[in-house]
Amino acid sequence: MLGDLCLFKRTGEVFDELEVRLVQQVANQCAIAIRQSRLYQAAQNHVQELENLNRLKDDFLSAVSHELRTPITNIKMAAQMLEVKLQQAGLLESDSGVVQYLQILRDECDRETNLVNDLLDLSRLETDIKPLRLSSTRLQDWLPYFVEPFQERVKNQRQHFQIYIPSDLPSVQTEPSMLKRILTELLNNACKYTPRDERIWIAVQVSQVNVDALELHIGNSGVEVAETERSRIFDKFYRVPGADPYRHGGTGLGLALVKKLVEQIRATIQVTSCSGETIFTLTLLSNLTPST
Repeated sequence: MLGDLCLFKRTGEVFDELEVRLVQQVANQCAIAIRQSRLYQAAQNHVQELENLNRLKDDFLSAVSHELRTPITNIKMAAQMLEVKLQQAGLLESDSGVVQYLQILRDECDRETNLVNDLLDLSRLETDIKPLRLSSTRLQDWLPYFVEPFQERVKNQRQHFQIYIPSDLPSVQTEPSMLKRILTELLNNACKYTPRDERIWIAVQVSQVNVDALELHIGNSGVEVAETERSRIFDKFYRVPGADPYRHGGTGLGLALVKKLVEQIRATIQVTSCSGETIFTLTLLSNLTPST
């Protein structure tokens, strides 16, 4: 029961059947409206609670990341000093096990440092939205220099790298440092998960849907993401089931960072995966104006 609805008529008069039915309809509609209002308010309260919990979680992760940064740096520095001392004492050459242990220590310090840095970067992106500093960028000039370090890495891992960039592409208005970080994360991801003798590629073209946009396709073969997993691939700490975290490394935050950066530069990103290939499509507008 939601409440009472009282109606009165002059003394001696009664409500006829039509009036009663009309009042019943009004009462039913009022009850529906009240229930919907209460459900909406409950949903809003639930959303607010989730937002508060998410904010507390992010604050906690940010605080923990700051607290971890100093001891991790100290551990790495101590490992470097220990290596120098052992080398001066001539113990590194005589004991290969010590060299291996020091390398493990360095690798794990680097891994934890990357995790802390990614957490802090995500926290800054979510709480500190800055105006875009756009500049005109010719991808056909910029991309070949950008991918040079990855070409060497791909070669060492016995993968194949290809790049397709037409020479007559229009310039895009974008934030170069953010675009560089986006492509770095996507290519790092491709390098980690692409098997030997498979290929990684970047292809750029004018969008067939919007002639004022360019599409960057970053793809790799030998890897396929199930359709049920694609909607979660940009979630924090998410890993595709079956992936070996020790073999592939990483923090599980790379694609979450990509998603936030893409939103900041007012671009879009989609992932498709079929026939043994996975492709990320980044769409950049060529006529963006600076934000204020």
